[in-house]
Amino acid sequence: MLSPAKINLGLEIPFKRMDGYHEIRSVFLRIDWGDDIRIEPLESGRFELVSENEIILEKRRLYDEVSEKGDQTKNILFKTFQKIRSRYRELPGVRIYLNKRIPPAAGLGGGSSNAASLLSFFFGLTSEFSSDGLNDLAATVGADVPFFLSEGHALVSGKGEILQEVEIHSGQGVLALTPQVLSTAEMYAGLKKPLQADPPSKNWTSLAKDVGFALKEGNWADLEGKLVNDFEPLAFQTFPELGRLKDRFLANGASYSSLTGSGSCIYGLVQGLEIRDELLAKMRAEFSGLTFVSFNY
Repeated sequence: MLSPAKINLGLEIPFKRMDGYHEIRSVFLRIDWGDDIRIEPLESGRFELVSENEIILEKRRLYDEVSEKGDQTKNILFKTFQKIRSRYRELPGVRIYLNKRIPPAAGLGGGSSNAASLLSFFFGLTSEFSSDGLNDLAATVGADVPFFLSEGHALVSGKGEILQEVEIHSGQGVLALTPQVLSTAEMYAGLKKPLQADPPSKNWTSLAKDVGFALKEGNWADLEGKLVNDFEPLAFQTFPELGRLKDRFLANGASYSSLTGSGSCIYGLVQGLEIRDELLAKMRAEFSGLTFVSFNY
């Protein structure tokens, strides 16, 4: 089963909340590339993780450190399992087979997607899990986890738990799996956002009409300058090569390109398989030392 990655279409961070989280506003786009995960029930409440690490070489160790090869108690799958078992002791243990492709510190939501897959597995095993209870539990695991429990794409606000379905035209893209590591905590701290009391979340749950129309029609070029990622200036200052990568995506035919999340990956969106394959070939030729993957959405 695919545990998909996501990319961010824009990411605004208006302020830091009183609860320590940051208020976000972004469109999360689910893509058809990610990890493969298979989960089996085990007796006696045991947790077993069996990983095949397929992450790019430069970031492979980051996953090994929290896999069964390192300290798996730091893995989000183990933490999710512990939360579930603390509330529902009658549920079985699990053996999880994970082909890990989504790099950590990438802005692609790999850990959150894995956690959502495990929550969905347990949701199918017991009637004690209500949909509301599932979403509430997901929000305690990680800010992006509720999105991965839903289907399709969404306008995301609050700390990541408030979702509004968004209609987005189908299309294609190319993703650069970059070796740079951007710490989520350091990136948020670097924004130096003011501390504010939490406003009503409805203040951040609507899209401008022209942006909504561009998403619905797939007019990606119309999004340039309208959907922006607040982390880009800091990321590009830290690693100028990431800014160049975005520029080359646009020069080589992408209609829209951006950093995703607070991580280091850059993507380009297009319309049409031939255009996507041409973009992929150009980027691989120009950046022969990087790993690129193509995707649909």
